[in-house]
Amino acid sequence: CLQDRIGPSTRGGSPAFRGPAAVRAMITYTDERWGFFRWHGSVGPNALRWAIPCTLFSVAWWFFFDAHGLRVEEPPSTVETGVWSVITSVLSFLLVFRAQLAYHRFWEGITLVEQACGVWLNGCSNLIAFCSSKPEKQVQVAMFQHLLVRLASLLLSLSLRDISGLDKDLFKPLDLAGIDAASMEYVKRLSTLQAKQKVVLQWIQRLVVLQHRDEVLDIGAPILSRVFQEFSLGIVHFIDANKLTFVPFPFQFAQMVWFMLSCFSVGPVPMISAAYLPLHGTAVSTFCITFTLWSVHYIAVEIEAPFGEDPNDLPLDEILQRFNNSLATLLRPQSQRVPAMVSSTVDIEKHVTDCARLAQETLLRSRTSLTERLASLTSSGMGATRSYASAGGDMAKTGSGTSRVSSDDDEGGRGQRLF
Repeated sequence: CLQDRIGPSTRGGSPAFRGPAAVRAMITYTDERWGFFRWHGSVGPNALRWAIPCTLFSVAWWFFFDAHGLRVEEPPSTVETGVWSVITSVLSFLLVFRAQLAYHRFWEGITLVEQACGVWLNGCSNLIAFCSSKPEKQVQVAMFQHLLVRLASLLLSLSLRDISGLDKDLFKPLDLAGIDAASMEYVKRLSTLQAKQKVVLQWIQRLVVLQHRDEVLDIGAPILSRVFQEFSLGIVHFIDANKLTFVPFPFQFAQMVWFMLSCFSVGPVPMISAAYLPLHGTAVSTFCITFTLWSVHYIAVEIEAPFGEDPNDLPLDEILQRFNNSLATLLRPQSQRVPAMVSSTVDIEKHVTDCARLAQETLLRSRTSLTERLASLTSSGMGATRSYASAGGDMAKTGSGTSRVSSDDDEGGRGQRLF
């Protein structure tokens, strides 16, 4: 029933998507010849808003300089070249730095969301695998499994709404009609999405505790504690992803980039091109420089906030649909039945014989290597004993000679004292 409700998982326009969800699908492309020639989702329109006026401005400056004899025929001096290099280097560094940081935020966003979905799906799979197989518990097991997947789907839906700020109609969980109305009304009355997340997570944890007490979950408590860790880790991932929504790119940095880029596009580029280049060179150089710089700037602006409804934002609604499809698959009886081993396709007796022979050969090799090692240790120990004995004899001889010398010295001392 759940699988029929959510439909197959396809990108762009599956039956589960209704309304504007298909419009908000993330752009997919290939490296074919015509794969990049598209207007939707491109930063080209925004960059052209600056490139075209600046190009016309540079052409006007060229005619002005040419009419008043202000065009320069000699190449620019060393000082002018140095000033131009400093300005372009600083501006390029700022643009590249912001673009790199924006891509890092974009990739971190999808990583955190997918990790949270992965640990929650794995936790649900573990709980379904831990369910009792006793016949008298099957009704309770079915009720537990259906309630579990609905709460997990609701938890992910609330989490995606929280980090994206989009309409709730885009993130539809599995059918919640079986959950009691009082509980759902309580969740609706909560003021923030964060509070709703925490309540649903608490429901899941409490559900697991109660079902383990009623022996619906036939597993030891130490192993079951792993499930609590996975659900806790998932909510931590979403809390970590919230910083990408509530902490934007620093205003001072963005303001400086925009100010320098605007002044650079309107002032130095058109005027210097008009002063030193011919008419066609002025137009081409101004258009290429301004279009390239503003394209890099708008790329960073587009991807530094990955959660939203822009064409370049992450497909959060599709992530929820895949999660729901996976939960519905786990509920199927075929998914919970362990496949049997058909002996007719495999020679079991030959396999057992080969395993026993391999184990015996491994044991013999281990014994042989152990015997050789003991023999080497024994021989090295005997050699060390002989060396120690010979060293002891030499020390004894040396000690006796030393004692004689010391005795002679004592007698000589006594003789000197008597004399």
